[in-house]
Formats: sequence, structure tokens, C-alpha cells
Amino acid sequence: MKEIELNIKDKTEISVKQKKQVEKQLVGDIIPHNGHTIWKINNETLEIEKAKYINTAYIVGGENKKEILVIDGFTYISALKKDTALKKFHKGENGGKNIDRDPLKL
Repeated sequence: MKEIELNIKDKTEISVKQKKQVEKQLVGDIIPHNGHTIWKINNETLEIEKAKYINTAYIVGGENKKEILVIDGFTYISALKKDTALKKFHKGENGGKNIDRDPLKL
């Protein structure tokens, strides 16, 4: 009986130690064109798959942006098809819209 009680206490202590703080950091912006998909490309093997989004709360009356789950060693590119995403990857482009940050400056 005493051995079982000790094992339960050890397990709860381990689960508490494993919690860690998660910090978000802005890596960059990709604003895809209409109909484009965000593709995730492995930098070493060049495997391509669709990027996964993080579920965020919907804010009424505010700006709601989708967040991509960013993983080290991958590049994220906006394109219609996988083939086009790979071409943009080799050119060094991200495929997003070009936004003029300061439209009044000449």
C-alpha cells in the first residue's frame, strides 16, 4: 500500500515540472494573394506540405489574423500549387503581396 502511494506522488511532481512558458515572437508577414495556399518546405529534403495554423480566439470588432505554426528548418511560401511554391523557394521569394509600408513617401 505504501509503495502505491509513493508512486502516485512521484507522477504528479513530474507532470508539474514539465509545464513551461511559451512565448510568441513575430518572425515575419506573408500576405497571400487570393486563392493561394501557404506551403511549408523543408530546407534540407525539399519536402512540401500545407502549413498548419494555430487556433486563435475570434475578436469581435478587431483585426483577426491567422497564425501559422512556425517550425525551425522550414520555409513558408504562398503559392497556388506545390510546383510553383518550389520555384519561388529556389528564387528566394515568399510569394506574398508586396505592401507599401509608407505610401506617402516618394
